[in-house]
Amino acid sequence: MEPQMNIVSLIVSTLIPMIMGFIYYHPSVMGNAWMKANEFTKESIGKGPNPALYVLTLVTSFLLTMFFWGWVTGAGGQDGGFQTTAPDGHSYVTFAHCAFHGFAFMLTVLVPIFASMAIFEMRSRAWALINIGYWGLTAMVMCGILSAWR
Repeated sequence: MEPQMNIVSLIVSTLIPMIMGFIYYHPSVMGNAWMKANEFTKESIGKGPNPALYVLTLVTSFLLTMFFWGWVTGAGGQDGGFQTTAPDGHSYVTFAHCAFHGFAFMLTVLVPIFASMAIFEMRSRAWALINIGYWGLTAMVMCGILSAWR
């Protein structure tokens, strides 16, 4: 049986990178460290990005959501071997299991990409770790939501 899309979970998952970004890059969380790693100052970033870029961010977040949806629901060809059966007879994959998909994405995709970028763009280790941390946590939450909220 083909997995059913939950439109609400797709919308929420699409918003997660922005929500996580507002939290993660807040000055009291990782914002100051991120600014230091990028050699930014409050003056150099001004008022932030053009608001129209948020629309582009939502489009790219939706593309990532669709990739994760196919990956965690088995729509991409997985056998569904990690499904659990609830007392009511419905099967599901747990939030924790699919959050692990996000962790696996971090280790197998994000770490190699950001490590390579840090090496060849001569970025600091802090720069790579901050970005890997953000995208890793974001992927874990996105995957968990898409799985648990079917």
